[in-house]
Amino acid sequence: MSIPVRVCASLLSVILFAVGPMAQSEAVNTQISSSGVPENASARRYGSDWDCDPGYREDNDTCQAIIVPENAYPTNANYGSGWACKRGFLTVGLDCVAIELPANSYMLSGSYSPGWRCERGYTPVADKCVALKVPKNGYLNDSASRPSWSCERGYRKIDDDCVQIQVPERGYLSDRGYGRGWNCNRGYRAEGEQCVLVTIPENAYLSDAGDRWECANEFSRRGDICVLRAASSVNK
Repeated sequence: MSIPVRVCASLLSVILFAVGPMAQSEAVNTQISSSGVPENASARRYGSDWDCDPGYREDNDTCQAIIVPENAYPTNANYGSGWACKRGFLTVGLDCVAIELPANSYMLSGSYSPGWRCERGYTPVADKCVALKVPKNGYLNDSASRPSWSCERGYRKIDDDCVQIQVPERGYLSDRGYGRGWNCNRGYRAEGEQCVLVTIPENAYLSDAGDRWECANEFSRRGDICVLRAASSVNK
């Protein structure tokens, strides 16, 4: 039985259509392999560059396996060591060493030394957590970077003690953590360790600060008095 020529031509077209993509794919693969993509690498979608597969790192145009030490996991990053230590271990050279927690401490996230922090009320001394000695009239502060203590209101820190601030008559405690620790009432000024009355001369008034005086308009200060300005100065 003979097959018409037209039918043969149609069958040939179908075969070529099906085989075409496969042949094209093989040609692409041949082109990629011949373009210098090393083993354990993949060609980028665009361009002629390539990247190492996860778990491998570029080394002299090759992809070498990343050696992950015990108690570590791969990061699949293109930078750094390519691995990180598990929680509870520190990076020491090419190894992950277990963190030794001292008493009264807790573990931190991350793998950087020392890997732990002292509990509240303790401070690091060498490889230990030593209890802070809080003096009378002092209290633990909330500083996380440097555990310490502060003095209660009305006291100031001097060496390892909290010493009471001596507030003079007509004075009051200030809210500042520095200086003498007290201010004078309005109308008084600090003189040494006392609060003395501000003497206001004629044609003057108490300033907004409350511890000095200023001359009224049309008057200028001359020593401890206010004198009338010259007419030409007033009109300026």
